[in-house]
Amino acid sequence: MDLKGFLKENNGFPENRRVHISPCFRENGEEVLWELRAVSEEEYRRAAEGKRDKWAVLCMLSVVVPDLTDRALRESYGADSGEAALQEMLYPGEYMRLLEAVKDINGFQSRRRVWKEQAKK
Repeated sequence: MDLKGFLKENNGFPENRRVHISPCFRENGEEVLWELRAVSEEEYRRAAEGKRDKWAVLCMLSVVVPDLTDRALRESYGADSGEAALQEMLYPGEYMRLLEAVKDINGFQSRRRVWKEQAKK
């Protein structure tokens, strides 16, 4: 068995995705799409340590656009963190849409689909 495929340089992390989260955010009359990225387990563990809402941390880490680390963005929503800004920016249904997209790009949904397919057999 060749382990070359498991080396870090061969890790096929998903490419960033642009997704529809909310029609509320517009620029020049067009809806602004959000950009999401996959997060490594190590990055997630470091950021989530000691935090109560682990899903909020994963969402904050995964969102590339808008930049939730931007102080002006956080201040405009009266939030002291990216996680808090997300909760102020989105309606509950939109937050769930974001969470589902974050789960998908980080491998949770694809595993669930595989399990469902295997259960059908």
